[in-house]
Amino acid sequence: MRTINPEAKGIGLRTEHVDELCARPPVAGINFLELSPENWMNLGGKKRASLDNLAEKYPLVAHGLSLSIGDTEPLNLSFIRRIRQFLDDYNITWYSEHLSFSRDAQGYLYDLLPIPRHAENIPYLISRIQHVQEMLDRPLILENISYYHHYDDEIPEDEFLIPIIEKSECKLLLDINNVYVNSQNHGYDGTAFIRALPSSSIAYYHIAGHWRQNDGFILDTHGTSVCTAVATLAKQTIKYHGKRPLLLERDHHLPTLDDLCEELNQL
Repeated sequence: MRTINPEAKGIGLRTEHVDELCARPPVAGINFLELSPENWMNLGGKKRASLDNLAEKYPLVAHGLSLSIGDTEPLNLSFIRRIRQFLDDYNITWYSEHLSFSRDAQGYLYDLLPIPRHAENIPYLISRIQHVQEMLDRPLILENISYYHHYDDEIPEDEFLIPIIEKSECKLLLDINNVYVNSQNHGYDGTAFIRALPSSSIAYYHIAGHWRQNDGFILDTHGTSVCTAVATLAKQTIKYHGKRPLLLERDHHLPTLDDLCEELNQL
């Protein structure tokens, strides 16, 4: 993978912007693109040609949706092998996923659900992460998710997350918006949570918008601009952990490519 320096800025690759990104020379201010490999693997024709075009212009980062590292089913080894082939084909070093589960015995659930934060689950997760890393021949980069459900007798999120990162030797994709959403919805100090994280394990940052309901509950929609409170938390994050590549997520109500780049540059 071409070098992504700590001051690099990126956007998520969305279908609505693909043709314009392919037609234009590299856009100033976009230093890398993040894509979901599930949306691009095993495809040919125009879509494959478009990805080949973009890979010539921008470094690529993979952000997966279907690994389901925290479920109780055997790891989907054939899927992991296909991921490995895709990463190798496009010389992608960074493969991030979610510390969550999205599958049960009946199949995929099409949602990212929180893993029960019980101490006895930590060794199980470490073992699965290490297996995936061996298969990929890369560190697995795991994102802290937004969540709306609590299980009984859970330990604090940082006490669950930190030993998983340190003992598995994986990396962290620190989603700053997710920290803000969770801290507001569940009543904890987001700044203290971020400060407790191991700086050396943070690979890159996500930042995004959300939607606050009339009752004050926040939904992690990725459908609005980044609010001032999240931008402020991002400044505090950089104060504690230093600069890392920053990825602006926008999945819904997409603005034009130029408007998205303007928001990214302002951030």
